Amino acid sequence: MKLKKVGITEKTRSSSKSDIFIMPLLSIGFIGALRLPPFDYRFHWSTIPFMVEILGFAIMNIGLIIMGIAMVQNAYASKILDIDKGQKIIDTGLYRHVRHPLYSGAILMILGLPIALGSWISLFPAALGALIIIIRIKFEENMLIKGMDGYDEYRTRVKYKIMPKIY
Repeated sequence: MKLKKVGITEKTRSSSKSDIFIMPLLSIGFIGALRLPPFDYRFHWSTIPFMVEILGFAIMNIGLIIMGIAMVQNAYASKILDIDKGQKIIDTGLYRHVRHPLYSGAILMILGLPIALGSWISLFPAALGALIIIIRIKFEENMLIKGMDGYDEYRTRVKYKIMPKIY
């Protein structure tokens, strides 16, 4: 995944600036989901039955698998908002069903993580992270509409952003 912004045009520059506040908030959600479970365990704030923890591991791993497949299917996948020169729309595989399968997997992973680690309390920062991902989709959609030919047509073919038949 790219770490440096390249290929940003004037049409997409305003959307890429959203990373300035999106990424720190996403980090707070993800780090909170990882750092709270030890305190929750130590101070007995909440308990999750073992079988529910196993379900959390399954959800988290399904999310990781979806993320991996999305990155293999889309060589342009990036943690930053930009459009590469020559980038084309990927509309096969997972991208035939939802426009942002990488985010679908990330949401499943971040929400499954606290459950897998046995902490209901950690679902609060995880939910913040999931909400931030959903907000980021709005910025990315605007960038793709402005900067990528054919994206509007792709949006009419693939109606759902992260979850088929739901959103």
